[in-house]
Amino acid sequence: MAHIRRVGQRLAPWQPARVAGLCALALLLTCVLTPTALASPIGPAEHDAWLDSEEGGEIYAASTRTQIFTYVVQPGETLWSIAAQFDLDVETLRWSNPALVRNPDLLSVNQEVVILPVRGAYVTVEPGDTLERLAARWGVAPEDISNCSLNNLRLGEEPTPGAKLVIPHGRRDVTLAPPGRAQGYAYAWPIRGYVTQYYSSRHRAIDLGAPYGAKVYASRAGVCISAAWSQAGYGYLVILKHDDGSRTCYSHLKGAWVGPGQSVARGDLVGEVGSTGNSTGPHVHFEIRIGGVPQNPLDYLPPEP
Repeated sequence: MAHIRRVGQRLAPWQPARVAGLCALALLLTCVLTPTALASPIGPAEHDAWLDSEEGGEIYAASTRTQIFTYVVQPGETLWSIAAQFDLDVETLRWSNPALVRNPDLLSVNQEVVILPVRGAYVTVEPGDTLERLAARWGVAPEDISNCSLNNLRLGEEPTPGAKLVIPHGRRDVTLAPPGRAQGYAYAWPIRGYVTQYYSSRHRAIDLGAPYGAKVYASRAGVCISAAWSQAGYGYLVILKHDDGSRTCYSHLKGAWVGPGQSVARGDLVGEVGSTGNSTGPHVHFEIRIGGVPQNPLDYLPPEP
């Protein structure tokens, strides 16, 4: 079995004794925004048709690991196989290891690779970096960084140059190209995200991870019947009703671009990716309901966004 060595003082400026058990809090990050220009909050009665898809809350790429490790590369391994082994993506490995940023193919046997407990990045604070600037650079909310217990930042404290910070769910490319129009399909992808949670009996939707603030698009032409803050854990929630009676739901948004009664075409903007409500990272919780029954969206979407 490949050797895993815990990161000591060389990689982590915080005290190891404080790390144990704290990283679980990093998986509970939420940027809960105060509703502003949206409609009044949606009451429980209006959510009866949606509640059973949650059943105990979302599972968002949860990891049982609670510490940062270094991993020693073994013969025959690739960046992709290591990422899969630790339930990460290649971008997380790249943006947590400077040598891999410069050349992702530069991987050799016995090389040490930093492994995070969450998807995102592990960065060194440069002179002039602030939480606002780092958040904008990595496509997250400032609170995602400051509330991460691994970063050991006090309330209102700015990071110091040279410090190492975990950027949970951080992505360098915040601007995503709009998804294809999905000719021949009834529904299109709402965003070019990656699936972080698939449809199941306990999660009758798909979750699409994407950078905080990325634009979310209407999967199908229809009329907005709700654009408001949800009291049932969805955060900012947009619901569209389509001409055949089906509905699509886009939740945990940063905010909405549409209002109740507004008609939208396929591909029109409906909101921005957020992390509001019962969410532990920037993503879109996407549902398709036909006859009031939740469907597996992957049965109705084209293979690629």
